[in-house]
Order: sequence, then C-alpha cells, then structure tokens
Amino acid sequence: MNWISENSEILSLALSALMALIWIVYLQIFAMGYLRQRRPIVLISRTAGTGDSARCFVSNMGAEPIYLTALIADVWVDDTQYRSFVTDRDELSADDVESPGDATNQGPLNSGSYLDAGNFGTIVKRALDHLALADQDGQVVELRLTVLCNSGHSNLLVAASRSFRVGWADGTRMFIPRRPQTDQASSYFRRLHYRRVLQQAIDEEASRLTGHDG
Repeated sequence: MNWISENSEILSLALSALMALIWIVYLQIFAMGYLRQRRPIVLISRTAGTGDSARCFVSNMGAEPIYLTALIADVWVDDTQYRSFVTDRDELSADDVESPGDATNQGPLNSGSYLDAGNFGTIVKRALDHLALADQDGQVVELRLTVLCNSGHSNLLVAASRSFRVGWADGTRMFIPRRPQTDQASSYFRRLHYRRVLQQAIDEEASRLTGHDG
C-alpha cells in the first residue's frame, strides 16, 4: 500500500496513458470501418452468355451514389495493345433511342443499382471502329474493360477494371474472365493515374476540334 501511495502520480499518469491508447485504437477501428463502408465498390460482370451477345453489367455496390464518367476498352490484337474510350454508343442513331441518355453509358448509379453497358461484341466493334482496326475483329485475343466514376466525397476518380480472354470455340467467339472478381483501383497513385488518362483523352479531343492543345 505504501508503494502505491508513494507512486500514485506515476500510476495515475500510466493509467491515463493506457486509457488514451485504448481510445486511440478504438477510434482508429471506428474510422477504418466507417471509411470501408463509404469506399466505392464497382463490379464489372459478364451476364447472359459467354459470347458476343453476352451483356456487360456495371454495378455500384458501394454505400453512396456514383457517376459513371467513362468506359475504356483495352484490346489486344495479337501481341499489340490498343486503347479506346467506348463510353458513348456511337452505333446508335437518333432514331434508335428514346432519350439522349440511351445513347451513352454516362450517368448516375445509385447504391445497389446497375447499368447495362451493352453486349461484348458491340463493345469490341466500337473500340476497333474508333481505332480504325475494324478489319482486325477476328484477331482480338484479350479485352480489358475499365470503368471511371466520380464520387461525392473525393476529387479522385473511382476506377475498376476486369480482363477477359478472348477465344473461339466451334466458330463462336467467347469472353472468359481472367479473375473471378473486379479489380478495384483503391490506391491513391492508381486513381491519380486514371485521372491523368481521362485528362489526356479530354485534351486530345480538344486538340482534334481546335487544332491545338486544350
């Protein structure tokens, strides 16, 4: 007892430090859980088949709404990689759509909702048409789709991608996912990279329209 009395101040400081440490750990766990709940999760899925007519669904599984800004298709023709923005459905004419929103994949996605981005055959054809490679349709060996979105609580883009092997079976083209899940670009540097990719595309479009860099 005498030892406790003589060292009461030290014990009090130690107890206060221990309580502060416990609160710090608790707050960190709470903050991590809160941020995890708010973290956007975008899924890219192949549905209703495996061939050209299979549909590409983009789903928002995060807790907050997002705005789909761009859809990118990276196609590999033999060993060469090409990139094209396939956000807008250029193959549709004004007579084919009931509203302007039907002609693009841009738009808001509420939590738990999904967007039908079109069928895989059309997406590949759209990309090759943009790249002036329409005659290489049968030589595509891989497709990677990347979705870029904006969220309300971050200036950085939300990005997710999924790769598909492209092969032929009995004369039918098939799109086979390389992995069972969508790759979420969660790191700061990857999201910054995609922001630069989008900015470069905007600058190139401005350059084509005006004849100089935007």
